[in-house]
Formats: sequence, C-alpha cells, structure tokens
Amino acid sequence: MILSTDILYLVVLGGLLGATLNYFQFGFSSSFRALIVDRDTLGARALIWMLAIAILLFTPMLVIGELDEGDYNGFIRPLTLAIPIGAFIFGIGMQIGCGCTSGTLNRVGQLQPLSFLTLFFMIIGGTFAAYTYNSWQWLPAVAPVAFQQQLGWPIGLLAQLAILLLLYKFLLRFEYKKHRYINPLTEKKWSFKFAHPFLKAGVLLAIFNALLFAFSGQPWSISFVFPLWGKELAQWVSLPVDFFFWDFIQQNRNSFEQGVLNSVSLTTFGVILGALVVTLLDKRKKVPFTALGAAMSIIGGLIMGFGAVMASGCNIGALFSGVASGSLHGWVWLVFALLGNILGVMIRARFMLLAKPVKA
Repeated sequence: MILSTDILYLVVLGGLLGATLNYFQFGFSSSFRALIVDRDTLGARALIWMLAIAILLFTPMLVIGELDEGDYNGFIRPLTLAIPIGAFIFGIGMQIGCGCTSGTLNRVGQLQPLSFLTLFFMIIGGTFAAYTYNSWQWLPAVAPVAFQQQLGWPIGLLAQLAILLLLYKFLLRFEYKKHRYINPLTEKKWSFKFAHPFLKAGVLLAIFNALLFAFSGQPWSISFVFPLWGKELAQWVSLPVDFFFWDFIQQNRNSFEQGVLNSVSLTTFGVILGALVVTLLDKRKKVPFTALGAAMSIIGGLIMGFGAVMASGCNIGALFSGVASGSLHGWVWLVFALLGNILGVMIRARFMLLAKPVKA
C-alpha cells in the first residue's frame, strides 16, 4: 500500500520530469528525426550526456542493491527476441505518431488535441499486447545480461561510458561531414548556464530519474500503465472481458492489484501535470486537428503501445532506465528502435505528401 506522502513524492518527481520535457521542448522522437533527416545530432548528443550522467548516478544505488542493503535492482531484463521486434515496431510508431511515450504525455500536458488520441490508442495497443502475451512470450530468450554483473563494477561502468564516448565522437563526425559545422551544446565549455536547452534537459532528466530511483527503488518507466489503464478502463465501461486468465496480468499480479495507485501510474500522472503547469505559464502553439493527423495518431499510438509492452519498455523504461541500470537489453532496444525510426521517417514522409495539395 502506497502512503499518501509517497503518492505526493511520486507525483512531484513525475511533475519535475514533465516540466523539464515541456520547458526545454526536448523530445526523443524529434531528436531521432533530426538525426535521420538532417544529420543534426544536437538532440542525440544531449541524449548521450543524459545516459552517461544517469549511469553514474545509478551506479551507487545498484551497488547497494547488489549487496542486499536496499531495493535497488534497476531495470535488467532478459534478452528475448520480443525486445528487438517490439523496439522496431515502437520506433516506427514514434515517427508516425509524432512523439514517443514521454513526448505524448508532454503534449497531453500541452493540451495538444492529437496527443489525447495518441495516448488513448497507446492504451489500446498496450492492452492488446498484454492480451496476446501468451503468443509472443515464448520467443527465444536468454538470461538477463548486465555490464556490471558480467565485467564487475569498475570495468562494466567504464565499458558503457566508452560505448557512449564512441557514439558521441561518431555523431560529431556524422554532423560535420554533412554540414562542415557542429552545432555546439554549450556556448562556453563546461558552463551549464550557457548550455543549449537540450543539454539542460538531459542533465535534469538524469538527475530526476535518479531521484525517483532513490526514492521508490524503481527507475522511471511508462509502458506498464498502458495495459493497467486499459484493464481499468475496460472494467469501468463494463466490457465483457475476463482478465483473470490473462498471463500478462498473472505475471504482474502485485502491480495490477495496486490499480491506479501503482507507482508507475502516479509518476505518469505527474509527468502530465508538470507539463500542464508549464503550459499554463507559457502556452505552446496548438497543432491543428486534421483527419490525416488523427489517422497518424491512431496508427502511431496503436503500434507504440503494442511495441512498448512487447519490448519490456519504451524510450524511457527500456532505453533511458535500462541503459542506466547497465542492462544489455537497453542497448539492443536502442539499435532496433533507431532502425524502426528510419522506416517511420520514410512512412511519415509519405503521409506528409498526402497532406500537400496537388498542383494543377
């Protein structure tokens, strides 16, 4: 049972995460799209800083958890074939739906009309994934792999940081080769005050995720709320669905028994509220509600919801918190989600062509 003070802390921490996303206008899908379309690596480099800082902040807590002195296990998941498949599907949805899970919650807080449609169909997609759990849970899998468990803490930590450094250097060359110029993350070296908003967002998101981990024993995640809210919604409208026999729900019985007071739900509500507060103080321009936009939101939401549950997480639970926890599945998720984003960008471009009037 979650205490009232715990509820407040979880909502506040979620609010800080949502406010950061909205205030600095930072997004995963837009960063991936800029990387793929324009070879603009600014957002991707900010993501690397975010992951590096999160890894450093998570490490002491993971050490404590390994010593059985605290409930800090992070998100270390089995390497199942469902992860690359789900991540690839999710990556496509990120671009079609014009936002990932955290981006959608941020836009709901911005009161963007299409985002409500995306979120609703994320819930439907995630619930359907939970319903079909027994069909894909038997895909080939191996035991969870974590850098710190395979290599020891010092080497495991250095290995992940080394991978991020190599990725960072690659991104710098990738952008320079295209533009003969690299857009800096800071106007002055080692100055947070003069840092680009994306870098500020990355640093703050890493800190708030670590605080959430320290407080609740569980890092930031979102995708679990989709089948949870779908189950609650179905029961609320009295749909003739018997959830008792669903394998996914039986596997997560303790969390489902907490209902909407589950810590993931409370944090998710907080993200929306935090983004809403920023919106009330500084309103964002509304994206027009069009038939094409609605179609993209529905399709993107459905496949994102399904892919996130299938892949044991989205850009937050699998990528952000998974990599910060040292789990190899987070890196696998990144590779296949990026491939999905590439295809999603191509599909998105075709959708955009449909919106342009044909010249006589």
